[in-house]
Amino acid sequence: MESEIPQPDYANERVFQRNRLPPRAYFLPKHNLSLNGRWRFHYAATPLHVVPASNDRDAWSTVEVPGHWQLQGFGHPHYTNFQFPFPTNPPFPPSQNPTGTYETEFCVPNGWDGSPYAKVDYRLRFEGVDSAFHLYVNGVEVGYSQGSRNAAEFDVTDLLAVVEGATNTLRVRVYQWSDGSYVEDQDQWWLSGIFRDVLLLAFPKIGHIEDFTVRTDFDRHYRDAELTVNLHLVLMTGVALRVTLRDPDGSVVVLDSVRLGHTVDVHKCSFSISNPRKWTAETPDLYHLQVDLVDGDHTLQTISQPVGFRKVEIKNGNLLVNGRAIQLRGVNHHDNHPRYGRAVPVEFLRRDLVLMKQHNVNAIRCSHYPSNPHLSMLASELGFYVMDETDLECHGLYDSKYASDNPSWEGVYVERIRQMVHRDKNQPSVIIWSLGNESGYGRNHRAMYEWVKKADPTRPVHYEGDGNAETADMYSYMYKDIESLQWLGTHDGDSFAKPIVLCEFGHAMGNGPGGLKEYIDMFRKHRRLQGGFIWEWANHGLEKKDEKWGSIYAFGGDFGDTPNDGNFVMDGLCSSEHEPGPGLKEYKKVIEPVVVVRVGDGLKIRNMYDFASLDHLCARWQISQFPTWGNERIVASGQLDTFYSQLGAGTETTVPIPGLHHVVNGLDEWWLTISFSLRHDTLWAPAGHEVAWAQLPVHGGGRYGAVPSPQLPLQYPNIQDTEAMLHVACPDFTLSFDKIRAVLTKWSFRGRDLLFPGGGPQLTFWRAPTDNDYHGDANDWYWRGVHELSHQVQAVTHTVNIAGALQITAQTLVAPPGRTWGFNTTTTTYIHGNGSILIHTRTGPKRGENETPPTIPRVGLELKLPREMSNVTWFGRGPGESYRDKKYAQRIGIWQQPVDAMTTPYDCPQENGNRTNTRWMRVENPRGFGLAATLHREGGIFQDEDEEDEGTFDFTVQKYGVDDLERARHAAELKGVDNPWVVLRLDVGHHGLGSAACGPRPWEEHKLGCDGYEFVVELEAVGL
Repeated sequence: MESEIPQPDYANERVFQRNRLPPRAYFLPKHNLSLNGRWRFHYAATPLHVVPASNDRDAWSTVEVPGHWQLQGFGHPHYTNFQFPFPTNPPFPPSQNPTGTYETEFCVPNGWDGSPYAKVDYRLRFEGVDSAFHLYVNGVEVGYSQGSRNAAEFDVTDLLAVVEGATNTLRVRVYQWSDGSYVEDQDQWWLSGIFRDVLLLAFPKIGHIEDFTVRTDFDRHYRDAELTVNLHLVLMTGVALRVTLRDPDGSVVVLDSVRLGHTVDVHKCSFSISNPRKWTAETPDLYHLQVDLVDGDHTLQTISQPVGFRKVEIKNGNLLVNGRAIQLRGVNHHDNHPRYGRAVPVEFLRRDLVLMKQHNVNAIRCSHYPSNPHLSMLASELGFYVMDETDLECHGLYDSKYASDNPSWEGVYVERIRQMVHRDKNQPSVIIWSLGNESGYGRNHRAMYEWVKKADPTRPVHYEGDGNAETADMYSYMYKDIESLQWLGTHDGDSFAKPIVLCEFGHAMGNGPGGLKEYIDMFRKHRRLQGGFIWEWANHGLEKKDEKWGSIYAFGGDFGDTPNDGNFVMDGLCSSEHEPGPGLKEYKKVIEPVVVVRVGDGLKIRNMYDFASLDHLCARWQISQFPTWGNERIVASGQLDTFYSQLGAGTETTVPIPGLHHVVNGLDEWWLTISFSLRHDTLWAPAGHEVAWAQLPVHGGGRYGAVPSPQLPLQYPNIQDTEAMLHVACPDFTLSFDKIRAVLTKWSFRGRDLLFPGGGPQLTFWRAPTDNDYHGDANDWYWRGVHELSHQVQAVTHTVNIAGALQITAQTLVAPPGRTWGFNTTTTTYIHGNGSILIHTRTGPKRGENETPPTIPRVGLELKLPREMSNVTWFGRGPGESYRDKKYAQRIGIWQQPVDAMTTPYDCPQENGNRTNTRWMRVENPRGFGLAATLHREGGIFQDEDEEDEGTFDFTVQKYGVDDLERARHAAELKGVDNPWVVLRLDVGHHGLGSAACGPRPWEEHKLGCDGYEFVVELEAVGL
């Protein structure tokens, strides 16, 4: 019988560590030395090509630790969503397995080992190494570890030279691939190396705390608390244990001391705390625990740990914190930096969390692995609920039999959750443990659940892959549509045992997500639906130098990496530089914790917090008057009466509308705006930071013309009619109409051009597809030829009508080549004596057999203007972009911006920059000369907020055409575009965004159907 061929550690699922110390709570002893910095480095194609020593200087380079070798000139980054970038044959990694060998020297600091009480045990701690490594100290193999996002600690006491000036050599051999790679398939860049901190630690040999666990509990009234501290000790002599607890103001609450004999290895101490300040994400009050181990006059060890008094449980089918059901207004967060990959500096991580807090986010899912250990600490300090997720995903294996339901992998699964739980168990921010992500479901998940419930019964467990919630304490779903979510929230009535969360929703790829308000409304409507986590926080673009474009944010394929999943890694609310995008601003608005609605002549104010009152916010209001043409006028303003501030969490009150007596009936629009801002400075924002706002119509409005000037009959027109062209000359203006193409080709006023030559208004339907379009409706649009629509002119006639205007009527079929469907269109252009133009468009679908698309991208007129038209003013939503299902973050107002600012610079170019609910707009050159425009549907005028879309229009002004956006793969490529014109689109309808890149298409009410449309556009010269 042949003996089994022994496999190396990195190709054996039964070996995931050698000599690694048991996991423990994260803390650093007094004596700790960072070994981060510049290390020697050797890169080999396989483990068999590793060089034995670093004395061959030509074969070695240097790299920065922490860091990834692919971002420092060795190999290249590789992105896949879930397909493995090597043949799938678990547990074996590919034979071409790049191996990086790291070396550095260090000396043990003076004084660490200088007295009988300071004799120490030395350890090396690695916070993160991808994907597996062997460790050597002074030429001796110490051990082996895998589990990239988990810490590894080794005892090296007997191997170090500790005398003053003695040098120790540390060598780490890191394997790019290992059997562990099969369970680290987490929709991110494959990057290798020592990417988190490396530390030398020293613990007093005579006695130290090896590990400790802090827990808090409440009485049944959630008033008084019990603090329990469990200690695991290593003692060689009797010691005094001193425990001090201070409240958030620094006052001593507990001061306790007990003598422990040298045989004690476990000690538990409990303290009753009367009515402590409770920790929640809204009120992150932290107490400060200090544990001292003292021998005579010598303090052997001090541990400091923030403590949050809070209790997490599932009761009556809800996830509760301190006895109250909470709403998770969360995001999924990967560790990623545009230049350092997963080697994220702590200050960058803190900036992320501060931005989240400023945008009303209250929960973080660590996707799909334990983050940098500082994340949960920062979350405890700033106030977030954290779902801590095991470093486990084997999405690309498809079938659970390979790993999740394979007994030989049970140790791997259990060890990974064991590592996470022990590291982060003392952080109050961590309220949920997750068994991992997208790994099917099998026996090994059950083993994980059983272990964690014994180790930590104080937190519920999540796992989306357990569809029946057999070993999960909540049901979890991804990317459900609204109808499915409604059913989930109601089908068991009000009798259910487990809550529902969406661990992923609102896929934020590119221009999106759309439809977030409907999600939040559903969460707030049904008790069982307790919120969820947007996918995801930020794009993962890696900065890459490009010979042609200078610098780009690279995605899959940009490094020659194959196979790859393209730009699917660019799916965040923030850019690759972690700057907030329109999607994040929209999310902030729809989850804001104060909601105001109008009820008659009153305002209903609802506090949407779970715990906090509104006393930390101050509210200012203003009444604005918007004339039918002109500038905003603030007619009244003030501070809202302060009694609202005592409004308790989840309650509401009604107050009179302030300043209503200032409103005058007429054609003008009148709006009330209320802003809720921080009353005092916080850790995450200064006083005055706006947390929530509401804008409500209190009167209005009318039908708008381009400018308030009369439409006069033509004065002394000179009309030249040829077979192909119609030329009109009047004292103040001239224009030309191409009868072959049925388009206005020239329009000038007093010698100045309003149109780029040939760029007159023409009905168009296409937009540059968004990422969500490409995964949703765009495939159908392309197949049916929506992108290739052209105008087949059937008839053009003209006359001077009874009002003295030149009337040009064109009958056209707008249709794609090779198809039988299209739009039968009648466009009537009226040219008035003051030079203004009115364009009446009536278009209806000509149905083709099985060819007509159910939806279309947009409907409207497109014009090209001279490039000097560089400034935009409009009355509508702004100042940022908005779409019919992503507009709530933008306010009604009169806005001014340069054309350059009208483009949203997505990392991957696509449709962008639309503005909704517009009443009128102008585009002007620096001297104020330009074009004013309005659009109205026949019979549709603005009435109130719910009917606002009926009387307004969308527009876009950009220096890029649709073709430019479709061609460019990276934002930097648009720098090379130098069009001689500016494009203006005036739209009667625009298809919603949705989140179909990984989720639902736009909701039904946000779809733009392939239907009939009738609208009127008015154009007039301004600034004469």
